[in-house]
Amino acid sequence: MAAPPSGRAPRMSPDDRRAHILDAAIPLILEHGAEVTTRQISDAAGVAEGTVFRVFEDKNALIDAAVLRVMDSSATLAQLERIDSAGPLEAKVAQIVTLLHDQVRRVIAFMSALGPRDHARHHGHRDDAGPLGEATGVVERLLEPHRAELRVEPAIAVDYLRVLVFGTSMPFIRSGREITADELTDFILRGISREGDS
Repeated sequence: MAAPPSGRAPRMSPDDRRAHILDAAIPLILEHGAEVTTRQISDAAGVAEGTVFRVFEDKNALIDAAVLRVMDSSATLAQLERIDSAGPLEAKVAQIVTLLHDQVRRVIAFMSALGPRDHARHHGHRDDAGPLGEATGVVERLLEPHRAELRVEPAIAVDYLRVLVFGTSMPFIRSGREITADELTDFILRGISREGDS
């Protein structure tokens, strides 16, 4: 098959073209916020600027789609589902916290880059459970086999975990330096495991 013209993306299906443009747009939005131009995006995607407008009605529609892409937690959920249900509590919590911490930080960084106007425009796009809501059932099932090791019911432990992951990921809530996933895991384990457990 002949190579595509230099600097241009190969021929794609409409869905693949849309995904390709979003892949190019997301890092640019992180860098430039809502001031990113469709010319910058088209150049990064290797397509004509007119192609962007054939895929998205306007720049706001493109940003809306990028927000939904960044907030999509399906990849995180799939990784949570792959955690060994027979594994030890500490290993499970470490994996859960790392995955959720990464997800929340990605969303917060992206919405912070967009700024308050676009953040407000997208407020309410998700349910009241927030960006960690979809993970609740999976995490509770992972903790259920450890009921005897926990000081609280698994469902309550999940609530604590979600609040701590979300809260410690918010830059305006933290008092200073960032809290790592390892530090948060240690705190959660010491807080929900029975005294005397190693």
